[in-house]
Parts: sequence; C-alpha cells; structure tokens
Amino acid sequence: MLLKSIQKGVIKEVFFSCVILSTYLFHGITRSYPSFLFYQLDSPSSSITVNDEQKSWVAACINLLSPLGCIFGGILMDTYGRKICIQGVFVPFLISWLTTAFAKNVSMLYIAALIHSIGTGMSFSTSTYVSEIATAGHRGALLGIVEVIFHIGVFMCNFLMYYIKWSIVAFILSVISAISLLLTFSLPESPTWLYLKGRKEESINTLTSIRCQDRDVIKSEIDDMETYTSSQVKTKFSETVKDCLASWRQFCIAFVLFLLTQGTGYSVMTLFLIMIVDRLNIPYPSTDIALLYSAACSVAGFITPYAMYKFNRKPTLAVSALGMSLSAAAIPIYKLIFEEYDEKPFSWIIPFALSMYVIWSSFGVLPVGFTIAGELFPNKVRGIMNGIYGAVAYIYWSFLYKITPWYLSKFGASGVMWTFSGFALLTALYSIFVLPETKGKTLNEVQEKYFKKKR
Repeated sequence: MLLKSIQKGVIKEVFFSCVILSTYLFHGITRSYPSFLFYQLDSPSSSITVNDEQKSWVAACINLLSPLGCIFGGILMDTYGRKICIQGVFVPFLISWLTTAFAKNVSMLYIAALIHSIGTGMSFSTSTYVSEIATAGHRGALLGIVEVIFHIGVFMCNFLMYYIKWSIVAFILSVISAISLLLTFSLPESPTWLYLKGRKEESINTLTSIRCQDRDVIKSEIDDMETYTSSQVKTKFSETVKDCLASWRQFCIAFVLFLLTQGTGYSVMTLFLIMIVDRLNIPYPSTDIALLYSAACSVAGFITPYAMYKFNRKPTLAVSALGMSLSAAAIPIYKLIFEEYDEKPFSWIIPFALSMYVIWSSFGVLPVGFTIAGELFPNKVRGIMNGIYGAVAYIYWSFLYKITPWYLSKFGASGVMWTFSGFALLTALYSIFVLPETKGKTLNEVQEKYFKKKR
C-alpha cells in the first residue's frame, strides 16, 4: 500500500512538473523559430523583407521586455502564489503567436517578439514551483526534464518550419499555448508558499495530497517547512530588501555561471544556426544541418534527467563543458587544416562536431545552469531573487542576440566557434573550483552548508 502511494506521489510530481515546465517548450520554440523565419523571409517570394539589422532587432526583442516579466513574475509569485504566476505566463505567449501568425510587416514581428518576451521573463521563476513540490531526491531529475522539453520545442519548431510556412506554424503554436493554459488549472498551490503565508493546515494538506501519503510519513518534510518558514510568515519590506542584499553571494555564483554558460554559445547557436552554418561553407543545405542539429539535441535531452539524477552537479557540468569546448574547437581546426582545398575531404566532420557540441551541452551545461538558479536562493526571497536574476540575465541575452550578426560578420564562423570553445573551457574550470554541490541536499541544507555564517 505504501509503495503504491509513493508511486502515485511520484506520478503527480512528474505530471505537475511537466505542466509547469511546458513553458520551456516555448523557450525552445522561441530560440529556434527565428533561424528558419529569417531563412524563409530571405526568399524572393516572401511578403515581408528584412535586412540583417532588422533580423538582429527581431532577435533582441525576443528578450527585451523579459526583465519586466521577471520582476513582475517574481512579485506575483511571492504575493499571490506560484500557480497564478504560471497561469499568467501563457497569456502573452498566446497573444504573441497570434500576432506573428497575422503579421503583415516587420513591425508586427517586433511587437509579437516584445509581447512574447514578457511571458518568457515570467516563466523564469517556474523552477521555483518545481523546487518546492519535489523531494530532494527527485528535484534534480524533474528539473532536468527542462532539457527534454526545451529540445523537444527546438526540434518540433524546426521540423514544422522545414515543411510549413512560418505564419501557419505560428498559428499552430498559438493553439498549443491555449491548451497549456488550460492545463495549468489542474495545478495545486505550492505548499511552501502556503506555509509562508500562514496557511499551515492548507499547506500540509496540499503536501500530503501531492505525496499521496499521510502526514506522519512525510513528517520530516513538514518539520523542515516549519523550521525554516514559520518565522517568515510576515516580513516587512525593509527586511525583504535586507534578505535580498544578504543573498549577494548566491546571486554572484549563479550569474557568473550564467555568463559563462551563455558564452559557450548553445543559446546563440539555436537562434542563429542557419546563419552560422551558411558561413561554414560546407556541401550540405543549411536547413538540413539545422534539422540534424535539433534532432541530435532532442535525443540527447532524454539523457539529461538520468544524468541529473545519477551524477553530482559539479562533475556533470565540468565534463559537459569540456566536451563542448573540444567539439566547438574541432570546427575551426578542420577549416584551418583544409583551408587550401577546393573540395574539402571529410566534410562530414563539421555536422558531426555540431551534433556532438549540442549533445554535450544537453548533458550538463544547459540543465545545471538552469537548476542552480532554482537551488541557491533562500526560501524567504527565492521568488524575488529568481526574478531579479532572470531580469539581468534577459538583458544580457538581448545584448548577446543583438551583436551576434555583427560578431559573425566581423570574425566569421571560425571566430565564433573559437569563442564558444574558450568559454566552455572557462565554464569547466568554474564548475571545478567555485560552484557549490547541491545534488541530494534539501534547499535548506544548501543554505546551511554554503551560505550560513560560521559562529
């Protein structure tokens, strides 16, 4: 009987996590959509024409208002609950894809991207919900599902765009947004948030419902909530600001990791894949390489939950980053060796290296970078700090996407890949020497071990 209850509880955890993290399906879709969109808009038969400058602005707009969404989502999540914030994510997604579907000029594409960026920013805090409903043993694997969902989004979008016009694909995505919004109404509220708001009995009942077990069986989880949240039910604004400032070390560790992992290029590659492949001058259609790339990352994404469940964060990230560094470096090395050849031999090496590059990123760099943000901040201000962290991250993303076409034209595809390789190597070193190990620890144990001042 107990085993069946545990199994039901795990099924609930997985289902709720998939509903919540379906927001990252749209992260994958949004990152890959512009690559084929720009390719289709370059066609002579396209009703909308864009130059490289306009392409860079469309890419930048994808995250331009995300900081506002992050801050709003963080406040909404801490004030009115995790569930209502998650529901609010899909509203701008729905409006954005409908606007894209009926776009008649590049200005409408700008508007659609800006609207979508608000929902993208709000979705940054969804990992908080998963961290709070999952057990310490399952949390890494459940957050690792992000990788699977993200890459399913990438492959699904590239597959649809390979065969179907961009406006029709946008309408299909608006229908998926509406379905996802409806599914969020099945979610329970976070037990941790309920406890923080003084709704103790409701919090315990919700937790027992999620776990499908009596409160005596999960007494340790209830005691953990009571120990660390009972004194935080009512917090003054000044105290909240003080707690946020006291989390500066957590913020710095998470954000430096973000800068390094973004420098490895997995996000830029997804967004500008066809543009970069076109400049590699290989005897394969760039659209075919894009489809192969997304298929490789989708397959690799299914390894991620197992890796996150089985292995510690630090070695997983280090090995993943080293694999990315070698794979990225293989491309300019190949081009350098065979630069003088009119017909370059072993031309399959570049598609293979690109596939290995994205497989290695799926193994650790992407999921660990995402997971750390949900694990480092203390309970009191986790929602707000995730919102602030996400806001700064999205500002950097907009900057990164805006300069990528310029950087590509200035340094070429080889220069871009050398940059990715260097940042991947730095990420591995950062993981080994700086990053705290969070696997298998409760969120409170992370604070106690790494961030509590020793008396």
